[in-house]
Amino acid sequence: MTATNTLPQSAPAVIIGGGIIGVSTLYHLAKKGVEGAVLLERKQLASGTTWHAAGIVGQLRESSAQTELSKYTARLFTELEIETGQATGYKQNGTLHLALSDIRAEQLQRSHDHAARMKIESRILAVEEINDLWPLVDTSDVHCGFLVPSNGQVNPLDVTQALAKGAKARGSKIFENIKATRILTRDGKVIGVETNQGVIATEKVLLAAGMWSLRFAAAHGVTVPLHAAEHFYILTEAIPDLPRTLPGLVVLEERLYTKEDAGKLLIGGFEARGKAWGRDGIPESFEFDELPFDMEHVEPVLEKFFTRFPALETMGIQTFFNGPESFTPDGRPYIGPAPEMPGLFIAAGMNSNGILNSGGVGLTMAAWMTDGQPPRAVASMLAARAHPFQKNMAYNAERVTEAIGLHWGLHWPGRQIETARGVRRVPLHDRLLTAGAVMAERIGWEVPMYFDQANPSWTDRASLGWQDWSEQVRAECLAARDHAVLIDQSMYGKILVQGPDAVKALNAISGAEMEVATGTSIYTQFLNERGGIEADVTVTRIALEQFLVITGHPSQIRDQAYIRAHVDPSWRCEIFDATSAYGLLTIHGPRSREILQQLSSDDLSNEAFPFGAAREIDLAYTRVWAIRRSFLGELGCELLVSTEFVPHLYEAIMRAGSPQGLRHAGMFALGACRLEKGFRHFGHDIGEEDTPFESGLGFAVKLEKVGFVGREALARQRNTYGAATPHRTVSIMIEGASAEAGPYLIHNEPMWKDGVLVGHVTSGGWGWRLNAMIGLASLHRETGVTKNWVEEGRFEVQVAGKFYPLRVQLGAFYDPAGAIMRG
Repeated sequence: MTATNTLPQSAPAVIIGGGIIGVSTLYHLAKKGVEGAVLLERKQLASGTTWHAAGIVGQLRESSAQTELSKYTARLFTELEIETGQATGYKQNGTLHLALSDIRAEQLQRSHDHAARMKIESRILAVEEINDLWPLVDTSDVHCGFLVPSNGQVNPLDVTQALAKGAKARGSKIFENIKATRILTRDGKVIGVETNQGVIATEKVLLAAGMWSLRFAAAHGVTVPLHAAEHFYILTEAIPDLPRTLPGLVVLEERLYTKEDAGKLLIGGFEARGKAWGRDGIPESFEFDELPFDMEHVEPVLEKFFTRFPALETMGIQTFFNGPESFTPDGRPYIGPAPEMPGLFIAAGMNSNGILNSGGVGLTMAAWMTDGQPPRAVASMLAARAHPFQKNMAYNAERVTEAIGLHWGLHWPGRQIETARGVRRVPLHDRLLTAGAVMAERIGWEVPMYFDQANPSWTDRASLGWQDWSEQVRAECLAARDHAVLIDQSMYGKILVQGPDAVKALNAISGAEMEVATGTSIYTQFLNERGGIEADVTVTRIALEQFLVITGHPSQIRDQAYIRAHVDPSWRCEIFDATSAYGLLTIHGPRSREILQQLSSDDLSNEAFPFGAAREIDLAYTRVWAIRRSFLGELGCELLVSTEFVPHLYEAIMRAGSPQGLRHAGMFALGACRLEKGFRHFGHDIGEEDTPFESGLGFAVKLEKVGFVGREALARQRNTYGAATPHRTVSIMIEGASAEAGPYLIHNEPMWKDGVLVGHVTSGGWGWRLNAMIGLASLHRETGVTKNWVEEGRFEVQVAGKFYPLRVQLGAFYDPAGAIMRG
């Protein structure tokens, strides 16, 4: 499938990898009018992992934006055959999920609610209806089913060929059996691709090389964490009278899936612990290869196959298949610009979802490569979330044995990573463990979630509501309200921006004014051209030409890349990752000032050290940058100190604070308190498609400041809508809920007003200081979300199929005026 035998000397874009993701991006580039884009495939199209994919096409995803992209994929598959004349094998026979437990039944009911909000038809089925629809499955222990009729399945090889045909018809070029050997750069930027048959000059390259991506990217200093794992399935012999319209079936708790395949059943699974493949690299000859079928390894899964489908015991198995699939450490794809190399884009690590991701990812990457921004927010899938240590081969090989299982199975707050642990530790790690810290893993960090000296380990009891650690979190939250708590947030990202033009660099991307006095802390957002939020940070001016940006630990690399991408080469400015240079201890509560004052000769009174101020002070025997802020909404302080002084400072604070009721607190308590205070969480409540005005953060935007990214879009929004934008983040509270019985808000729950769908929950949970179920939500109203409209009330939230009355307000429920933290 080569348009010409000769490589062009130049191309507007070059795609490395001929799987369905690369071919889809080529197709969408062509549809956007990009002529002459080139795709390079080392062997034949789809010969890596695409060809043996199950081809199940689902639509519901974790966010609205991702769901819309998956819906687009389904639409594309229905239209592609008509457009190209190439059969795709696509049929909308639906998918059916089974629940074997109460928690899974609740999850499916929540998915049903979410589907209705996203205008995707779905049904909750009783066992009798499941038996009528799927007579081959044993339903003796099934609670209910969840059917999405518009989901479907496709032939991966055929749909890849259809996309390729559509791309070539619009002038794109595909070269098979040509290997990309190196990306060429000048001054760090892409200028071309070297192949085994010549060089193509280009300024835009997409790496969509599937399981080859990790090593290829690492050879260029680029991080794309993923690894191949063995994936097994079986194909039965022909089953008489098997309906060709049979829905795909998923039994998440048993890690099984099945679909009708030309009169047979294809049955696969994602075992809890898989087998890494290609630890030493992928053989050069790999092309449409199968791997040996490890019967001993797969036997426990096969036993569930035959128990769940009793009729198979008398049927023959035609094929025992094993092929590689690539998975990422956190189970999400990597898409978007590579922060290490301007001009390079990534689309890899689909976690066995390449087919259902293909249309949306291709559309997204084509827009990104031509327009400079994606059509919809990619949020948690952004390539820039990867951290440099994740290039480590051994780390990825170990994690993939569990990542294949994380792809399947029940997801709940207590489900924790077990592999490749202990990689990144805060300076107080051992001391926190001694204090009873129960750790979770976040991008390699060991993060204290709560403290329990009597039982410092995770429970096995799955729950979406009351947890076995809820009492500990309650105690931590009440201590923050009544006494004081200490939280180690040293894993947070710390970015030093310095130089004569540092203020110019930060002003270019921030909504707030950065030209402030030394010793001032500013809360701000980094913005995109649409006025959307790319980062949610605090910036402290610690010297005339030095600013310290503090951001959440997932954004450590992303935010640096965003600053660098907007720094003019002529500016005298440097960006330095100072995360490991500083510890960050935060202390919150009415006694926090008293505790710190015992350790300092500096005046820490509100008059001398008001909210928002930053001071370098004596504390015990250290010098500390103290910043008057609190993400818990209490009187509090963030303490930034060089890493080597952290243990000493910690010991001094604990000695002074213990008589005052000071106790440790973890991330669960921080999360509960920030919800009560209505503080937004980047990635849940706010993101790339939300402006500060829509998010209730307009106070952080100075429109009179000229020249910052997104200013024109924000000015248009303010001029058009004033204070009443069509979308608005609000605080919500369920009337009459209890911590023990719920109902529990999590995210994506639909919200209604007078029977009309008006929004959804973005995050929620129990507020221990308020003793109430609270959350944040995004409301939508074409004529504007006004204060009067909100205060009229009559709101309801839909949780697992039931409706509950809501209190809704623009401000926080806990200390709405902010008097406590400013005291």
